[in-house]
Amino acid sequence: MTAAVPAPLRQEFETIAARAAAVGRPLAPMPTLEIATNSRRDSRAFTDPVGSAGTPRVRLAQDLLDTAPEDRAWTIAHELSHVLRAQEGTRVTFTRGRLNAVWALLALAVAALTVAGYAGLTRSGPSADLMAVLGVVGLAAWAALIVEVIRREETGADATAAEVFGEVLTVAGVKRLQRRERPFAEFPVTAWRTHPRPSHRRRAGLARVTR
Repeated sequence: MTAAVPAPLRQEFETIAARAAAVGRPLAPMPTLEIATNSRRDSRAFTDPVGSAGTPRVRLAQDLLDTAPEDRAWTIAHELSHVLRAQEGTRVTFTRGRLNAVWALLALAVAALTVAGYAGLTRSGPSADLMAVLGVVGLAAWAALIVEVIRREETGADATAAEVFGEVLTVAGVKRLQRRERPFAEFPVTAWRTHPRPSHRRRAGLARVTR
């Protein structure tokens, strides 16, 4: 379900989207704009495979209606960047090779944990502790691979938001994302983050902005 889009917000969205054409990288087709009805939903871009006839959509979170214009503009640019990257064929997705790796790791992890459980119950066969460790390591690698793909795409969308749409995450935006990420905002291991740290996203955007 989506809510009615206020006219000023639609105008803001179209103005930012038009910047892509100004630098020779037009959005084709132009995505439709939606507002989430559920206050818990984050902003998100919905795209179809390259070459399909579907119309992409950008759904903005409700709280953006009350967010500072600069912060809202960055979010719009970021979601439009996902759409543009999908249309240009540069969006980081789960390719056949990545999917095969994901399923292989999951299958190996489940098999190892199953053997560990059997060995623990029957006290026969391979070491239960060893197989349990292998299973946990396999699950960790499986999760890390999924997270890495998501993080690479988010990083790419941040770069496109700066280079094409001229928008960089604001200081207030950094704080807003940090509040949303709690209690994981300061999680030390980057390999387990689906998005770069908010402060890193701002610095990277400032280094790439061209407008």
